[in-house]
Amino acid sequence: MRENWLHKLDSRPFLRNFSLLTVGNFGSRIISMVINIIVARFLAPERYGEYSLVLTYISMFYFVASLGLSQLVTRSVAREQDHSAFYFRLSLVLRGGGFIVSAVAFALYAFFTHQEFSSFVIFSILGGVFLESLWDAEQNVAFGMQRMEWNTVIGISATLLNLVIYLLMPRSWFTVESVLAVYLGVYVLKTVAYYVCLKHFSLLRGDGGQKHISFQESQDYLKQAMPFYLMYLLSLFTGQFPILFLEHNTGVVEVAYFNTANKLLLPITLFMQTAFSAFFPNQSILFARDRAAFSMQTRKVLALVCGLGVYMAISASLFKGELVALLYGADYANTANVLAYQCWYTVLYGIFCLNGNTLGAADAQGKLAVCSVIYALVSTPILYFSSRRGAEGLAAGFVLASILNLLYIFPVLKKTVGGAMTWKFSGLLLAVVFASIAFSLFAIDALSLPWRIALFFALSMGIFAGRKTFVKVWKE
Repeated sequence: MRENWLHKLDSRPFLRNFSLLTVGNFGSRIISMVINIIVARFLAPERYGEYSLVLTYISMFYFVASLGLSQLVTRSVAREQDHSAFYFRLSLVLRGGGFIVSAVAFALYAFFTHQEFSSFVIFSILGGVFLESLWDAEQNVAFGMQRMEWNTVIGISATLLNLVIYLLMPRSWFTVESVLAVYLGVYVLKTVAYYVCLKHFSLLRGDGGQKHISFQESQDYLKQAMPFYLMYLLSLFTGQFPILFLEHNTGVVEVAYFNTANKLLLPITLFMQTAFSAFFPNQSILFARDRAAFSMQTRKVLALVCGLGVYMAISASLFKGELVALLYGADYANTANVLAYQCWYTVLYGIFCLNGNTLGAADAQGKLAVCSVIYALVSTPILYFSSRRGAEGLAAGFVLASILNLLYIFPVLKKTVGGAMTWKFSGLLLAVVFASIAFSLFAIDALSLPWRIALFFALSMGIFAGRKTFVKVWKE
């Protein structure tokens, strides 16, 4: 029985990769949630807000350094696995240039905004960007080779090490600087470990380093990556910039409330990221080989994202106040309503991510870039003005902006996928999502705790009872 189960996993790359990434990411994210609770409690809202801002800067300037290479390298390796070593070297060369660009962009940002950073914070931001770039380059190879177990092993090991360090640290040692030092130190170890695994298990295949990377070849590759890069840069307007808006308009304490809500959503974001990471290489191959299978698989993943996303979002919303009070304490009480809005933004954003995945796999980078431009233009003013009402206002702004952007994103996704994505299917799916959002945001607060517990169990039992039907539909 066990051998038969393992054989099924090996024969279905998407199922295997999704299972591996789910186990690894779920374990890592749960441990990360515990770590975040420890850090947030020990630093308190103001210091935790400062720490969150540094992580925001790392993420922001990593996007600048990435040059849009991630999906392109994964796609290239997936389609030409015997040349994975060449694409890895090409990626490192280009990312080196991207890191220089990001360092210059950081210096210009500090100059024009008159921000004063300590030497250690500057080192932490640039060091974090550099390590993120290396990790992503290694991950692209493993994902393209559809060997994602090393994300599981290394990810869980690194987060466990992080947790052990924080548990052993005296509370008096917890400062923004010490927490950042631990973050960077563990990141160095896991990046080195990932490279050792790539070499030891022969995932770097091909020319043995003999094939020359020409300037023209690098230039051509960058041109292919530019639509992805534009998408990443535009995502700053709806990813990292809103945190800066929030800090500018209402202060670092509101940043702390907003980010603790995000951390509580780790199980939902885990599912989204895992599904898309596992699906993209298989999606790229299916588009090139079997358009009908490409269409059906995309439809199934969309249904899976929306269905489980709705379940997780309603479950989190039912107990938002209790979760915040139990995990973070009274100092973070304002996080509860932020959490409710962020739950639904995460589900809606999952649709946008699938659209990006699908257009990338279908070699429609230009269309993806147009969607990204429109998304940023629609969302940025909404997020800026909503951030004036603090973390809760910003979270509500994300939901409003997402609903407006669905008006063009969903038709684009439907047109790209084709046959399997009928208007009936699309309309039914969106109706379920919107009805669930309305119930969660406007009706749950009126329910007492016993009624909320009863609703959670009823919802869970409904999911459990319908599991066989879901599996049957998935296999069709």
